[in-house]
Amino acid sequence: MPKKLVVIVGLPGSGKSTVAEFIKKEFNADTVHSGDVIREEVKNRGLEYTPENDALIADWFNETEEGERSLVQRVWDKVKDSEKDLILVEGFRATGNIEFLEEVAKIKPIVIAITASFNVRVQRELKRGRFGKEEGINYLKLREKQEKKHGIENLINNADYTIDNSGLNKEETNAKISEIIKEVLK
Repeated sequence: MPKKLVVIVGLPGSGKSTVAEFIKKEFNADTVHSGDVIREEVKNRGLEYTPENDALIADWFNETEEGERSLVQRVWDKVKDSEKDLILVEGFRATGNIEFLEEVAKIKPIVIAITASFNVRVQRELKRGRFGKEEGINYLKLREKQEKKHGIENLINNADYTIDNSGLNKEETNAKISEIIKEVLK
């Protein structure tokens, strides 16, 4: 079976990482998170990990062709030698990311958008505990503004599949994802 490449997209707190973890375990996928590359770059530049520094580096990766290509290449380098049939990339923000990924991977990615209401996403971010309550809400507002500027809405609106998990529990979301991945793997 030829390799399948799936990209999970969505705004912060939408459930991308939870969905990616489920796919990784349930379907033995090789997984990479673009946010890890951003956090690595924050560290490489000797910066403290704060919402502002996260946004600064994410902007660099998404506002220039050089940055977009660099992000995609670093993401692809983490999984390109995988022996697995399913490769999963979580967290791209811009349409160019998908185009560059197809270019370097030589595989057309299947894009799955995960969506949730702002209030649901705030609660999830607070549960994560990366930042305090006020910082968490401000972080979400900042990231949402930045990601919309980079074209995340275009990615979500043009995804091959979309799941709004605002009112779904984890098991219901997993069931929907499972159906999609089984279809993708046919």
